[in-house]
Amino acid sequence: MNRNQVIELLSTIQSLYPNFKVENKTFTVNAWFEMLKDCDYCMIQQGLKVFVKTDKSGFAPSIGQLIDKAQMSHKPSELNELEAWSLVSNALRNGIYKPAEEFTKLPPLVQKAVGSIDNLRHWAESDINTIETVIQSNFIRTYRAVVSQSNDVYKMSDDEKAMIEDANRDSYKAQIEDKNQALIKSLQDNLKQLDRPKKEARELPTHLKDKIEAIRNGGKDNKLTE
Repeated sequence: MNRNQVIELLSTIQSLYPNFKVENKTFTVNAWFEMLKDCDYCMIQQGLKVFVKTDKSGFAPSIGQLIDKAQMSHKPSELNELEAWSLVSNALRNGIYKPAEEFTKLPPLVQKAVGSIDNLRHWAESDINTIETVIQSNFIRTYRAVVSQSNDVYKMSDDEKAMIEDANRDSYKAQIEDKNQALIKSLQDNLKQLDRPKKEARELPTHLKDKIEAIRNGGKDNKLTE
């Protein structure tokens, strides 16, 4: 967004919410521009429309509320907590014998909430009561935090995302994720090898072909002779 678009946005908000007073217009425009300059103007406009139609408080939206509403219109919805747990629960049924394959089938955010392939295997080895109480509760709490963090990162500019990525590059969490991805890639490569059609048998040398043909013909001649 540029400054003129920010001014137009603030004017629209003022017309919709008469109680929205701007004491220092220059300061307000500068502040809003700094926060929204990396956002798409049409997306923020759509966010304002959604806010006006759904909010019942009567108060003008904050920058964060506008971005939240804009995100609802453009970012695909994530699985809710019970839907995510249902996938994990299904994965645990085969998690002892094929944890890597089951982990690979999970969506990225669900993988992050599970943590690692080893975690999935350890969970699968637990008794059913522990799975349906302690493990389920811990997963849902972790998944909720993972989704919240994902939504926050989605609102950031590319530069801000890059800064966070650089800061976390050498973290223990990043090392675990890299290990998971390496195992997943290895598994996928192995599956491709299994799915690859068998190579055609190599053609026999001419002298072997001649010998086989001679044996066949010889066998026929013997039968005729008998």
